[in-house]
Amino acid sequence: MRTASALIGACIDQCAPCQQSLAGKVLDEEAAVLAVLAGSVYTLHAESEPDAGTQASRATQAFFGLVKVARDYRDPTVLSDAVEILPRESRAALLEDALDLWTYYGHFDAGLLRERYPSPTGLSTVTVTVEGNDPDEAGPGMMVDLSALAHPAAYSVRPDMTRTGSGLVASVPLVPESAEAGYDDLRWRCGWDPYIFQGLPSVDPAWVLKIDRTSCAPLGIGRLLDATLLPDRQPWEWRQNVYDRILWRAPVPAPPLASAEWLETVRRWGTVLLYGPLDAGATTPTDWERLVSVHAYCQFNDRM
Repeated sequence: MRTASALIGACIDQCAPCQQSLAGKVLDEEAAVLAVLAGSVYTLHAESEPDAGTQASRATQAFFGLVKVARDYRDPTVLSDAVEILPRESRAALLEDALDLWTYYGHFDAGLLRERYPSPTGLSTVTVTVEGNDPDEAGPGMMVDLSALAHPAAYSVRPDMTRTGSGLVASVPLVPESAEAGYDDLRWRCGWDPYIFQGLPSVDPAWVLKIDRTSCAPLGIGRLLDATLLPDRQPWEWRQNVYDRILWRAPVPAPPLASAEWLETVRRWGTVLLYGPLDAGATTPTDWERLVSVHAYCQFNDRM
């Protein structure tokens, strides 16, 4: 990150030879460096602008879409995963666009760059600074905290069996555990469809329930990042452990929540019906019209 900070400073100071030398070094660094450099400034940019800019490269336009996903989910790790699979020319285009923004804000809106984003308790932050500048003083000094945040929508789960038009299937109802969780979150942020009573929707390969292969305890529910990043590729080409949304994650160690019947059904079908929101303590919903669902894959693995 020292190289990235120096490059930002060189752009603001308009030192072309320094920019050229340092840009090459940043492109040779780990993907996380470019992801933080671009993600931090585009996270700030997203607060005031609806898009990446009409002149931005295609790589930047796609990256900006993921920035908004990362802001909603508050998990910047998806940005590093996205940068990692970009070819070098796309990384270079993303870097150039990001540096243009750093330069603009450094000269014309330094106050925005000095905004501080506190980290939630126990989560690490990434800080980008420009050497020699004090973010508490006037001028182009900047300090940006990109926190490893968590989305405030929280759920609990309980494996269940649901009778549908296709027979008895393994299911997982989701119970909201925070004010941000519920119908709107599942319907609009997660893109789940209205629940069809006695029906079973087609399998959505983007959603997966991970189950521990040893203990058979559910590990978590997530949406694969590549479903968003690489929608034109076949689902079997998507990475199976990189997510743009993690809807629920089991505590460690995960308790063995599932019954033998539930596990046998999951192994036989290879899928599970996720639905919600269900009121805490309720065995049946009070309003079927307020339920949404997705037919997800199940994977037995050693980790989420």
